[in-house]
Amino acid sequence: MEYQVREFINEKYTKAVNILKDNLKENYHVFYGVRLSEILFPASEYGTDAFFKEFELINSVILPLVIFDLTQRK
Repeated sequence: MEYQVREFINEKYTKAVNILKDNLKENYHVFYGVRLSEILFPASEYGTDAFFKEFELINSVILPLVIFDLTQRK
């Protein structure tokens, strides 16, 4: 099986993340490329059509950067 390695973080993006990491306080963490479904979950009843439609919509969004406060957990 053959694989191709993708460049998923370009040089500008790397610089931006490093600047953020260097300037944020200790209790903050920078995540990149996080799916919105890792943070949000549909409020509809699990197993319903509405739930799966909402989940597909939420799951289709990828956040380029998320700054997370580790002390406040948000």
